[in-house]
Amino acid sequence: MKISVLMYLDSYITDEDLSFAELYLPEVLGERLRGMEEVSEVYYALPEGYSGKLDSVSGIFRITEKNESEFLKRFFNETGSDHVIKVYADSPFLDPEVIRGMLDVHISCHPEFTYSENVPPGYCCEIFSRDLVESLPESSEEHLPLSSVIRSNIHHFDVEIYYSDPDVRDTRLSFRSGNPREKVTMERMLEKHGAVPRYAEIRDVIIRNPGVLFNGPSFIEVELTGRCNLDCLFCYRKTLACEHGDMELPVFMSIVEGMRSFRLPYSICFGGSGEPLMHSQFYRVCEAALKEELLSTIVVETNGIYADDNFRSFLSTAAGGVIKVIVNINGYDRETYRALHGDDYFEQVYQNIVKLKEVAEPGSLYVQIMKINETDTFLDRYYDFWEKTGVPIILQKQNVYQGRIQDRRYSDLSPIERTSCWHLQRDMFVLADGRIAFCKQDVDGINARGSLKDTTLPVLFECARNDFLQDYQGSYRTSPDCRSCDEWYTFNL
Repeated sequence: MKISVLMYLDSYITDEDLSFAELYLPEVLGERLRGMEEVSEVYYALPEGYSGKLDSVSGIFRITEKNESEFLKRFFNETGSDHVIKVYADSPFLDPEVIRGMLDVHISCHPEFTYSENVPPGYCCEIFSRDLVESLPESSEEHLPLSSVIRSNIHHFDVEIYYSDPDVRDTRLSFRSGNPREKVTMERMLEKHGAVPRYAEIRDVIIRNPGVLFNGPSFIEVELTGRCNLDCLFCYRKTLACEHGDMELPVFMSIVEGMRSFRLPYSICFGGSGEPLMHSQFYRVCEAALKEELLSTIVVETNGIYADDNFRSFLSTAAGGVIKVIVNINGYDRETYRALHGDDYFEQVYQNIVKLKEVAEPGSLYVQIMKINETDTFLDRYYDFWEKTGVPIILQKQNVYQGRIQDRRYSDLSPIERTSCWHLQRDMFVLADGRIAFCKQDVDGINARGSLKDTTLPVLFECARNDFLQDYQGSYRTSPDCRSCDEWYTFNL
């Protein structure tokens, strides 16, 4: 029986991504995997456009097929392999113990495919059998990786799911150096631990050194304005100590300028208490943000009233689907809309959404409804109505902002066991006047960390480090009252 390793290189990976702690990962991983007596040979799957150090190694397979199943058919035929272990070349923490455990399950249980749900990417692998690949129909169409196809149709295949302690899914970490943020985290883990941690050690490494997770903001919610022309049933704007104005352009520029120093990818969300499209310089703000190389996503949370021809034209010119639009519309007709939003703009918003769908790239336009008592009565009809438009639906959890607004939730989604707050670790909430709120619950800025008008964003982010570390150890702030907060488990980007 021939068991081969196939080391994949994603199309976006460079040789710089493959350098970790002054080592070249394909060489290091190759040595680790060849040291497993079960492994017959190590091969490399390279995208057509790759040019670098791996060009000179033996065992190269160029990926010329449009889908992975056809590529794997060719691989099995040319190598005579019976099983293939798929790993990624940018996995500095790849653990042979985990690979061996997965292989033992695969060989003893004879599945077509073996993978893990709890061991994070970069530590584990995927194992395909020849029987699986040969049974797949021929296809020249481009589609998702084969593992994604299998998982979405799991009952049609013979699959084994491998589990191994510890379970670190709550950290949402992916141990692959092709992601700059994950690479920094792993470099800091290596520095603290003194060696590449085995998977069995990774939870203890994080518990002893939680600061390795605090590397820079990944999600910045920006309140461009506090103005809005709706009076929504569930909005906190009416509870503010005073109405928030419009953010000045220099304040926004200080955000993007400050993010450059982290040299990490991030997302910006235009949200807060107001309607971002009412800001007089909305398009100038977006144009400035789109010039930033590190910015991966702009999320525009809008009521859709001003998502008109001008907005549609702008969206059609924004390349690569960088801008994601979420239209908050809690109704499927005039009656349900008016009851939740306090006015009748349903037809206008509906037409704007339908027209946006014509220019929006796949995955860049959504409608959002809040999961509360008032919407539960018509949720099925809502889904039926909006699914006909082809626009994906987001079901939103209500945030009561620590009792500021009436709790209208009909179910509690909070996990039984509390973990550290994701928002303290990687989020920032910037109020319209430039203050950095303690978190998104601090909507009046009572516990603000400071102002961008007085100091820089990196300095203000660092002010949150101690609060994150205390929260991680289970010591919660009383102002704002982190103990009563139920937003700690929610996740943005």
